[in-house]
Amino acid sequence: MSNTNSAFQSQYKVNLVECPTLTAEQRAAAELRFRMALEFAVGGPEYVLPSLQAYMLAQTLNEGLPLEGASEAEEQVIALWQHAETDAILAAMRPLGDNLDNARFEILPL
Repeated sequence: MSNTNSAFQSQYKVNLVECPTLTAEQRAAAELRFRMALEFAVGGPEYVLPSLQAYMLAQTLNEGLPLEGASEAEEQVIALWQHAETDAILAAMRPLGDNLDNARFEILPL
């Protein structure tokens, strides 16, 4: 079972960018907090990339349409990702203070 777990954990990489004032240790800790909070919010590491892909597809399909143009399922996908990402950002950044306005997290598939 540990092999399956490590396979899921290596599906993607999280990078915190636009934060030159952080040490490597602070950046790594923030990336880990982000990853853990995001995985918890979407139901596990195996759901991060599919959730992100579904969110991006729903956003693309509804681009330029009025908000009520999205289906209920698309609205749920968008809301799930936005809430998960917001919670993960807050969990990751709260211990670092307020001087990281341009910092952002990238999720990169491996």
